Amino acid sequence: MNGRHLPAAAAATLLGSAGAAAAALAGAGPAAALPAGAAIGLLVWTAHTVTDRLTRRPGTETGRPTASAGSGPARPARQGSGSERPEPPPDARLWLERASAAVGRLDRHRSDSTTPTLTEALTAAVAFVGTAADELHARAEAVRVIDTTTAGTDPQALRDDQRRLEKEARASQGAMREAKEASARATGERAASLQRLAELRELLMATLESTVLRLEAAAERGSLLVSLHAVGDAATDVPDLTSLEHELEAVQAGLDRLDEISRSLHDPGRPDPGPAAGKPHDPQE
Repeated sequence: MNGRHLPAAAAATLLGSAGAAAAALAGAGPAAALPAGAAIGLLVWTAHTVTDRLTRRPGTETGRPTASAGSGPARPARQGSGSERPEPPPDARLWLERASAAVGRLDRHRSDSTTPTLTEALTAAVAFVGTAADELHARAEAVRVIDTTTAGTDPQALRDDQRRLEKEARASQGAMREAKEASARATGERAASLQRLAELRELLMATLESTVLRLEAAAERGSLLVSLHAVGDAATDVPDLTSLEHELEAVQAGLDRLDEISRSLHDPGRPDPGPAAGKPHDPQE
C-alpha cells in the first residue's frame, strides 16, 4: 500500500469500527452492524484518497492538508490561497454556484442527522463533495482561458482569408506563390485550432454540468437518508448508503473526465476526448 494512504486506511478502519460499534450499541444485530461499519469505512477511504488525489499538485507526492472525515466537515483550502481566482465565465459561474450550494445542503443534512453511523457517513461525504466542488472551480479556469484565447477572433473570417490566399497562390508564380501558400496553410491551421478549442469548451461545459448535477443528486440522497431515519426506527435501522456511494462515484468519474479534457488542451497531439457521458435529469429544468 502506498505510504501516503496509510493514514486513510487507519482512519477508515477506526471509523468503520466505531460505526459498527455505534450500530451495535443502538440495538442493531451483528449482521446489520458490520455492514454499517464497512460502509462508513468505505466512504471515509473514498473521501480521503480522492481528496489526496485532487489536492496533490502534478509531480508531487504530498497534497495540501485536508480535514479528516472524523474531525468535521471543514472545506479544504482553495488552490492559489492568498489570491482570488479570476472570475469564471457567466455560464460556468452558474454551475459553480450550484455546486457550492449542493455542498452546503449536504453539510446541513449532516448536521440534522441524529444517527451516529449516518452522521459519520455524511461527514465523509461532505469532505468528498467539498473537495470536488473546489476542483470544479479549478477546472473552470480552462473555460476562461479558452474564452480569452479566442476573444475577438472570427473563425469564419479566417476561413475566408484562407480561401483568398489559396486563390492568390494559384494565380502567382515562384517565390510569391510559395509565400501565399505558406500564409494560406498558417491561416487554415489557426482556424482549425480555434474550432478545436470551441469544441473542447463545449465538452468542458457539458461535463461540468453533469458533474454538478451529480453533486446535487448526492445532496438529495443525503436528505433522503436523514428523512428516512427521522421517521423510522433509528435504533435498529442501518443506513443504506448504496445510492449515496453511487452518486459520489459518478462525481469522481466526472472529475476524471475533466482531467482528461484539460490534458488534451495542453497536448496538441493527444486525440480529442469523445462525447461526454449523459447527464441526469436536472430538477431545475
